[in-house]
Amino acid sequence: MNEPTHITRVPWALLILGMAAAYVAAGQLQDTGLLSITPPPSEFHPVNQPDAIGREFWLHLSAYTAWVTTLLIIPAFLFVWFEDRAPDWKAFWAAGWIAYLIHLGVAMFGFFESDYEWMTTSSRVSAFWPGMLLAVWWGLDLALANKTHPWVTIQRFGVHLMAFVLFFGGSAIKGELLTIQIIGYALLAVTLIAAIRWLAQRRAAS
Repeated sequence: MNEPTHITRVPWALLILGMAAAYVAAGQLQDTGLLSITPPPSEFHPVNQPDAIGREFWLHLSAYTAWVTTLLIIPAFLFVWFEDRAPDWKAFWAAGWIAYLIHLGVAMFGFFESDYEWMTTSSRVSAFWPGMLLAVWWGLDLALANKTHPWVTIQRFGVHLMAFVLFFGGSAIKGELLTIQIIGYALLAVTLIAAIRWLAQRRAAS
């Protein structure tokens, strides 16, 4: 069987292009009203006041960097199931982590202006602490990328499951625009297809 052709440089090119596109789009679309300047209602704040007036650029940049992150991890969820595609998984997973850190930086220090109380109570942020945990765990998983111990595999399943729940929930379920909702459902579809294929190969080999 021929060895697969690896595409380890592709995610880094996509990361650079994606972030550049996010920056340009935020500048061009910040005054269009495409994203609401009022945070969504919540149990504790059924009626919210606008919080993005004067911060429209950061609002849009935060959203679009999240889109880039979600797009980058879709191939990672495809490749993680297969040992022969480990280099591709690692490249997309690493690029996705960098994109996620950029997104967090934009949101925390750009939109929320380092206001801890605001970012931890705003209804714009549905899972602040899980998001912080994911950032750390994701980096740890990358540090263990070349390890093959069973416990590494178990924790890898855990961090991918956590990332899936947070990104699918934040995009397909809570996404404000149809575009990010479609990206979220693409993440779901790719993950399911890859899992089914992996199970089929396991059965065929047994």
